[in-house]
Amino acid sequence: MKVELKRALREDTKTEELSKKLRQLAYEKGPGAKLPTVRSLCDMLGTTRVTVGEVLDLLEAENILYRKDRQGIFVSPKIHSKHLCILFDSSNLNGPTISPFWSLLWVRLEQEAQHRAALRDETYAIHVVSSLQNAQSSVEDSILKLIQRGEAHGILAIGLNTLARPWIEQLPVPYVTFAGPGRWIVQLDGSDVGQKAAHVLVKQGCKQIGFWTYNTPLESSNEFNGFRQALAEHNATFYPELVQQPHLISPAVPSLQEQGYLLALNAYGPLNRMKPDGIFIADDMMTDGALIAFEELGVKVGSDVHIVTHGNVGSPVLYGRARNMTIFDYDANDIVHAMYYLLDTLLIGQEPSEEVIWIKSSQRLSR
Repeated sequence: MKVELKRALREDTKTEELSKKLRQLAYEKGPGAKLPTVRSLCDMLGTTRVTVGEVLDLLEAENILYRKDRQGIFVSPKIHSKHLCILFDSSNLNGPTISPFWSLLWVRLEQEAQHRAALRDETYAIHVVSSLQNAQSSVEDSILKLIQRGEAHGILAIGLNTLARPWIEQLPVPYVTFAGPGRWIVQLDGSDVGQKAAHVLVKQGCKQIGFWTYNTPLESSNEFNGFRQALAEHNATFYPELVQQPHLISPAVPSLQEQGYLLALNAYGPLNRMKPDGIFIADDMMTDGALIAFEELGVKVGSDVHIVTHGNVGSPVLYGRARNMTIFDYDANDIVHAMYYLLDTLLIGQEPSEEVIWIKSSQRLSR
């Protein structure tokens, strides 16, 4: 049994490798082009007619090629016809702690999908899926049926949590994810923005620099780790007491604005003797709430305290209030383009040069 299993695995691997080579050849020649004969393919690929036949069957089912009796093998006119599934976790679209970033990302994904549909033979469907509560996905059956019927060639997934990993790993089509598990991932470079924030605050002459973030374990926060690293590089003192998170003040705070508001009241309240002169706030909505508290307390941003935060291109959060702050923006377009780049590379049977694409922020110019 073990010998037979090993032989079967070798045969599967060989078929997959030959399929990849022939798929690439078909893409290079383009729709309607005639491919070499079966005998020539056997010589070219160094294999048997039986194996070539299996590969041709697979690629014909994928609309990569087709065969005509007594005429030969041709690249399918539908070779560029792809149906893409975009899976978007609905929990990222509603709720008091949800950033406008997710709506911006939704719009950019749809705009790019429409653009691609107009330029190439490509269709798409956006599926809003429920947040996974266990390892069994509520979308598993419906999406797998699309794949089995040959109606889905690739998947872009946004926000699916780690419980989806077993389901993801069994998918037979290319799968690219943002804010979720998978092999091919697009991810915000939080470490980079944390380093930039610390650098700016040190350069502005801040000595007591605080770090404020939402309720996430600090050891797994890329922003925090990047922030600590940059402080160390500048020989600046790190004060653990200036690290603030909402759960340390109140066990239940509904919105990110309220979290920022409470953190500011706590940091600059009469009982707090050590007040920061610079703060990196790791969320623009928390910064929005903190600004309200600063106004009430008479704390002036830009003189009493320097603020660095991250934001999002096109977001209304902090609109008109950025003059005395430093904001590093993420652009949803960068995320969308990176996801499609990975997927396009996988769809032509190639492996991208990197499994994770890190999206960096850019500094917003104050006006």
